[in-house]
Amino acid sequence: MKRLFSLFLLLMALLPLTVEARTITDLFASEPGNIFPLLTRTARLDMADYYNSGQKVALPNNLGGESELVMLDSTYLKVKTSGSKVVEMLMRKVGKDTVITVIETVLTPVPDSRLTQWNSHWQRYTSNKLFSMPGIEDFIVKKMSSELRADLQDAMIFPLIQLTFEGEKHDAIKATHGLEQFLAPSEYSRFAPYLKPSLSYRFNGLKIKQAK
Repeated sequence: MKRLFSLFLLLMALLPLTVEARTITDLFASEPGNIFPLLTRTARLDMADYYNSGQKVALPNNLGGESELVMLDSTYLKVKTSGSKVVEMLMRKVGKDTVITVIETVLTPVPDSRLTQWNSHWQRYTSNKLFSMPGIEDFIVKKMSSELRADLQDAMIFPLIQLTFEGEKHDAIKATHGLEQFLAPSEYSRFAPYLKPSLSYRFNGLKIKQAK
């Protein structure tokens, strides 16, 4: 019996050890380059160290530009990776799992975002059922004539939608359309009475649903 117990302990000792990331900084450093291709692991850790010491320091990135950590706490960070891109990351617990929700926003110059979700090993959740990116039609609140709707579709061929986390705990997502920035004031005024300025989304486990 003693031999069996000793053998069990030996086998347990030989098993590979895994270390769970505990803070958003750990996940920021371990991201393999799908989200932060311009920043080395060393640069990311340096950014976090500077921020935690009370300094916001812009560091050189792999394209010769500068990147800056704008905001950081134990579960959330915001990084200006270049002059034309901002990345937000939120770490949250879903059951026993750690889920990372990432919002990448490109300044085109009208902001345009995409949202992805990952596990702590940076494997992406690919199901379309978890989050549906809003389009311009989701912002329409009043009945719009077919002619005006056609004009709206022609005016904004590319639906430029910005996403950002909001709330003290960053536990909600706000979506805004870029029509006012994209169109001339006289053109935008035709559509404005029919549009919501923003939409709100809430987390429900892995799913992100529009708040009603």
